[in-house]
Amino acid sequence: MPNVLKELKQLPLFAGLSGQALQALAAALDEQHFRPGQFVVYEGDVAYGLFLILEGRVRLSRTAPDGREQVLDVAGAGELFNVVPFVDAGPAPATARAMAPLRCLHLPAAALPPLLAQHADVALVLLRDLAAQVRDLAVLLEDLAFRTVRERLARILLQEAADGTAELTHQELAAHTGTVREIISRTLRQMATEGLVELARGHVIVLDVAGLRRIITEETK
Repeated sequence: MPNVLKELKQLPLFAGLSGQALQALAAALDEQHFRPGQFVVYEGDVAYGLFLILEGRVRLSRTAPDGREQVLDVAGAGELFNVVPFVDAGPAPATARAMAPLRCLHLPAAALPPLLAQHADVALVLLRDLAAQVRDLAVLLEDLAFRTVRERLARILLQEAADGTAELTHQELAAHTGTVREIISRTLRQMATEGLVELARGHVIVLDVAGLRRIITEETK
């Protein structure tokens, strides 16, 4: 527990918690590890708890009956996922899959009620996190409803290519943007012709950040 407590104290998410609440939370958590590509949570299942990412990234998605996937979010270090079942006692709303070696802390569902009964400030942390997720989903809904595939792809590339390279395949980019691989491939080839990106196996290199930003701002006017 001492190591867990130390890591919790370093996360901005828990900055407002009292020392007693942090200790109680640390005592209820267990550390888990997942390989890249390994599933952490399956959409619709009920046997999972809450997860806090310490290292790595997790892709959260839903799958349609025809097999198409829509990425809802990509969570990183210091973020929670699978919070919703703690509030409504329902099934997991999304499938969570590790995108890189993942180290996280797991809070079993049964551990939450007694924790909240003694430390109400933990509930405020969960509510703030849920509010942030709702805001992100509102932005995603706006993108899917009002933006073209080209605009959505430009936004994803800018988000993912902080170091100049988006480590996502065409299929993964399609899942992020709510379309199919063929359309993504065609759009990327057009962007490459315009000098905005360079295409490589398994990743996309961003060449013109300003140009991608112009796609988002100018094509929405």
